[in-house]
Amino acid sequence: MTDEQYLHVSYYAAAGGALCLAVVTALVLRGPARQAVGGLLAAVGRTFRRALPAWLVLLVLFAFLSVSYFDCHHHSYQEVVQDRPHMIAVTHSQAWHVLTYLGVGVLAYGLALGVALIVCPRQGPEGSE
Repeated sequence: MTDEQYLHVSYYAAAGGALCLAVVTALVLRGPARQAVGGLLAAVGRTFRRALPAWLVLLVLFAFLSVSYFDCHHHSYQEVVQDRPHMIAVTHSQAWHVLTYLGVGVLAYGLALGVALIVCPRQGPEGSE
């Protein structure tokens, strides 16, 4: 495999892996999130349920795109392609950013959900206690 082919394959594989990770995380958290928002008003609960997958996908895309192949020593595409160790390091950096953003995103979603559970009135018999 040439260095240019490696660049393309690693870039799109990392992007696909990031998106798959976001979707799997959203699927895993779907049940607990649905139970947590069950007592909220319908509109607020529906917003939180629908926001989780979009939030996670956007976060991993931002994380993935926040890493650049260009740095102080690589000013052109040809310089990047000729340095395979640099491409490997950038791919690892993209994976690290995706995992970091995903963790922070889940934490932020949980904090926002916690605030909503404290602030918003509850519906039905659960909130009348």
